[in-house]
Amino acid sequence: MGTGSKSSHASYAVGPTTASEADDVVAEAPMQPMSDEEVQAKADLLVAMNLMEEIADPPFAVDPEDEVPTDPVERYDLFVGQVEQAQEAIEKLKEAGVSDEEIEAHAKALKAQTLAYLNSLDEDDLREIAEAKGFEHPALVGLSGKGGQHPLVHWLDPAYPGDIPSKAKIQAAALNRYNELLAGKTVGGMTLADLHEIEGTEPPLSGGAWKATPDEVAASAQAVTASIDAWSEAKKTYGPQSQEQRAEALHTMLAAEQKLASADCPELGEDLAKAKAEAKSAVDEALNHAYVPAKDVQPLVQEALASGQLSETEAMHLGGHQLVALMRPTTPESEVESLKALALKRQEQLANLDAGYAAHVAMAPGGDQPLNLPPAGDPGAPQAIAAWAKNAGDVRDMQTSVNGWYPYTQQGGASDTPYAEHPALGPVAYLHPGDLTSDFKAWAAQQKLPDLRGVAAELGMDNNAKATRAQVQNYIAASFNKKYDQQAIKDKVAADVAKKEAAKAAKAAAAVAPSAKPDGGLASDEAVQALASKLPANGTGSVAKPAAPAAKPVKAPKPGSFNANVQAMMAAVQHAKATNQDVPARVDAKEVAGWTFGPGTTASNLGGTYAKTIHAAPDGSQWMFKADHNHGGALGHTEAAASHVLSLGGVPAVPVYHHKKADGTAGSIQPLLKDAKPFTSSPSQWTQSQVDAIVRSHVGSWFVGEHDGHQDNWLSTPSGGLVQIDRGQAFKHFGADKLSVDYAPSGGGGFTPVHQKLYQAALGGGLANGVKINPAAAHPVIKKFESMPDAQLRSILHSTAHEGAKAGVAWVPQMRSRAAKALKIPQSQVTHDQIATAFLDHAVERKNNLRQNFSDFFVKQLGLPSGASLKHGGGS
Repeated sequence: MGTGSKSSHASYAVGPTTASEADDVVAEAPMQPMSDEEVQAKADLLVAMNLMEEIADPPFAVDPEDEVPTDPVERYDLFVGQVEQAQEAIEKLKEAGVSDEEIEAHAKALKAQTLAYLNSLDEDDLREIAEAKGFEHPALVGLSGKGGQHPLVHWLDPAYPGDIPSKAKIQAAALNRYNELLAGKTVGGMTLADLHEIEGTEPPLSGGAWKATPDEVAASAQAVTASIDAWSEAKKTYGPQSQEQRAEALHTMLAAEQKLASADCPELGEDLAKAKAEAKSAVDEALNHAYVPAKDVQPLVQEALASGQLSETEAMHLGGHQLVALMRPTTPESEVESLKALALKRQEQLANLDAGYAAHVAMAPGGDQPLNLPPAGDPGAPQAIAAWAKNAGDVRDMQTSVNGWYPYTQQGGASDTPYAEHPALGPVAYLHPGDLTSDFKAWAAQQKLPDLRGVAAELGMDNNAKATRAQVQNYIAASFNKKYDQQAIKDKVAADVAKKEAAKAAKAAAAVAPSAKPDGGLASDEAVQALASKLPANGTGSVAKPAAPAAKPVKAPKPGSFNANVQAMMAAVQHAKATNQDVPARVDAKEVAGWTFGPGTTASNLGGTYAKTIHAAPDGSQWMFKADHNHGGALGHTEAAASHVLSLGGVPAVPVYHHKKADGTAGSIQPLLKDAKPFTSSPSQWTQSQVDAIVRSHVGSWFVGEHDGHQDNWLSTPSGGLVQIDRGQAFKHFGADKLSVDYAPSGGGGFTPVHQKLYQAALGGGLANGVKINPAAAHPVIKKFESMPDAQLRSILHSTAHEGAKAGVAWVPQMRSRAAKALKIPQSQVTHDQIATAFLDHAVERKNNLRQNFSDFFVKQLGLPSGASLKHGGGS
């Protein structure tokens, strides 16, 4: 910026300053002899500081020639001249060897003097001076109405260099707001015409926002391209300044697009519209393929709030992409209105959650405290307890829903205290249905069954009078725990009642039946016929044909012998072939993305946590779609990547692909296995080939952090193969999981992983005779995984890492902690990109440690010394 002409203090007559006055301004000199240079520099500094003070607050002048100019620009120029004199004097003091402490004190006193002078000016004077010094549209800054220092005070402050970033940002803010006016928007209640009236200039005369030459249009288009490139580079930066750099680059890109969008150049004709459309498309592309963190867009949001472009509701309840869309002039009006409506809806949703959570904790304080429910037999208690149960379910659903968007908003993603106003969203506040059910049942155990039935009746259980205590408790708990189904419980009660009634009727019928045979004890004709049917068909006295002689048993080879090893190898090969020929081949994901699947039918019989539908592929084959309602499709990327990685390692895996339905629902899609059957046998019935297949699959499961391989997730293929399905929990516990025979995060019982059943059976002698754990079975899989380049693994897992980090999936806290530790920054400062990088780093680390990890596992946990040979590329 320009700081005016350089004026000498000798140009105006001013009164003398006493020594005591000077002491208040200039730092005290050290008590030691001073050189002539130092004495002169201090004298110059003293004079300059005194003159600055008198320019800011002129004394009465007897002679008109001694008066300080009243024109604000002239007085500012005079003041700047004295500041420059003072700065020169301070530089001379440095050269004279004055201490750093004294130099710092002088500089601090100078800055205090300039700040006091500029803060004494009113807004009109500041704008007049700024415009005279080259600031464009000064009326467009200082619009927040929040008080405090006016931005132009800093921009005009001569104690600071004119080219520092903080001053450039003030000018950029004004230009950005002017571009908004050019695009037909209002800023701080001001239109483009209002601004030009304030400035005393004419608004653009053409139909566009600003009159541009063809060269200016071309330059604006090039500025858009350059700003996109700069933003792409800024997104790659790391470190303390990275967030600020990304925010500034985003600001520049949107401002460049805005300027071109508002240009008018009749000479270009249709080429102008084409240039604008190409720029919009390029910015769209850049934004669509990037995550926009809340903190990156925070400066833009604050400006838009100050100017009135965004409302508080919009700013606080929309994510980065949505806020950027609202601030872009090229966003269609229909989309703008839709986003504004969404902000209002989310505001209401958040308010409902806050109220519901407050009501919930009044009766369920948590923290190992018992429920604060009234005795179920008290007057009005059934209604209150039923209302609490329904509210608990609503709160949990709202927590899940709101957590899908809240972390990406300004209050959730850019605030240092994201849960201060909304405690229901805090990590420890999340309602866990299992824990809440346990607390409820502990309370219910102290209540009378008839009283609990009254609560169930309030919740719609019309046959509560016939229900058992367990059925009543589970029916109430179903209000907040989806493990239970109220209709199914009611049907079970009805079935139990019907069964008892039938048994009672049968008993009554038996009591009235004749107890003696009418013919004196002889068997009835029916009994004789029944006995006759069991006799040989050739009549009484006939002799049955002798059975065919049994086949001579084949002598089994001695375990460990050459023949035994050959037989085991052949069996393994046959098992692998049987599996591979039944598992559908993997096709390119891009090809699947282009397919049109038929309308789906509900597939509730397939079980699992997530809703599933069956669709017909273009070739008529049946495919299953699994929706991901809670994480925006991130889990679809996860399961697709896991199946891809496993297939590359030679582990049988049904190919899974990330997919988005026509209605926008994201998830995963995969072909169904034809004629496959549940793998229901127990470990004592497993063959050596099956055991080896389980070991190989366990290597893959550990690699992708998947610990949900219980028996319901295993299938026997028609040709005799074995394959694990449903890898939807891959990476869920990544970084916190353990390679251990005891590790089963999904729980025991029916959820015990098959590989864990195998190892426990082997340790307990529960496998069939001659069947054993063979560490060598793991080697081919480990070898294939090791041969996978790190870059390839990172590429496959890229979407899993970045989409998962944005969606806040289960592994995010662990990876945030790892990133913070690696970068030596607080966890609150870790970005989604850094979380994703930590995830990818850990995946590569796990791949490269597979051999060592499984060698230790077989040797130390299963007591198999042969596992040590895995370290050297084999096994026996």
